Amino acid sequence: MNLLTPHDGELLLRIARSEIAGAVAQEPKPLIHHFPFMEEKRGIFVTLTKGGQLRGCIGLPYPVMPLGEAIIQAAISAALEDPRFPPVKKEELTKIHLEVTVLTVPVPVEGDPEDRPKKVIVGKHGLIVRGRG
Repeated sequence: MNLLTPHDGELLLRIARSEIAGAVAQEPKPLIHHFPFMEEKRGIFVTLTKGGQLRGCIGLPYPVMPLGEAIIQAAISAALEDPRFPPVKKEELTKIHLEVTVLTVPVPVEGDPEDRPKKVIVGKHGLIVRGRG
């Protein structure tokens, strides 16, 4: 799995914005995107903010589909299907700030349970927490 470049990130943002605009207008206009990195299965989150406040956030924490499909699904879902917010309206689109977070494949934190917190770097590592049962 390769790290993404700034250009890759800009492309993902353009795709997310285009897909959201098309879905909100009910006129899908998908961008053609055939890049090798889009075929990699990756987890992803798309976060929408408006005026510095959360407006929607949906993601796929596990790499269950190619990145090219995941960005479309997460972007549209964040704009229209986040149950905490009403769907984004066309008039809001110019005020929406997008953030796309592409995840690496999750790996278990190994070692004694008492030592595991020391292995996590805040601001670098994300966590998936599983309860017992």
